[in-house]
Amino acid sequence: MALDAVMTDIESQEPDQVWCGGDIGWGGSWASECIKRVREAGWPTVRGNTDVWITGDPQTVDTEEDRALLNKLAAIHDISKDDATWLANLPLGYSPAGSILLVHGTPQTPFDAPMPDAPPSAFTPYEDTAAVVVYGHVHRAFVRRLAGGTIVANPGSVGMPQDGDSASYLIIDRLGSEISMRHRRVIFDRRAVIAEARRTPEPLGSRILEYFHEAQEER
Repeated sequence: MALDAVMTDIESQEPDQVWCGGDIGWGGSWASECIKRVREAGWPTVRGNTDVWITGDPQTVDTEEDRALLNKLAAIHDISKDDATWLANLPLGYSPAGSILLVHGTPQTPFDAPMPDAPPSAFTPYEDTAAVVVYGHVHRAFVRRLAGGTIVANPGSVGMPQDGDSASYLIIDRLGSEISMRHRRVIFDRRAVIAEARRTPEPLGSRILEYFHEAQEER
């Protein structure tokens, strides 16, 4: 739902390139469909933490209880072996021109990234890696200039925004050495997502409803 809406909006903006910051299918009822759309679009894509988890690989999950839960959630998503292989082999970063770097978390890992208001020290991994570093993971749209001059930006989230009800993505315009950025907000059918979540097997369904601020008792 959200991906369809954003892809339609992207077409209206006629960008030269579209890059995908990862976390493509986790936490929703259309995992395989979302992966298929991104793969068919041919967008350069980097590996997110949930792109690892959805394959059944419980990296960074410490306790046996949490690992068992993750494996159960991954099984409910039920992606194909081909999709799992594609996700597992996605790169950590994408930077064809050098001045702009796309990662999911930090240049070192897709499993961690600072919040927009984190102290300056939390952004050290991004310093001097590129003129502009775009990262996902925290699902909040922002732009911040670091003390050393590096600009970090987050596009927000398509399917699970944590800073509003609408999907978000980032448009970067570059003319020579001049770079400008603007976020696009796109409305999607949240009611349809919630309705589908109510039909999704547990424990995934309740987790989606909780994310969308729905009481689990309403299921």
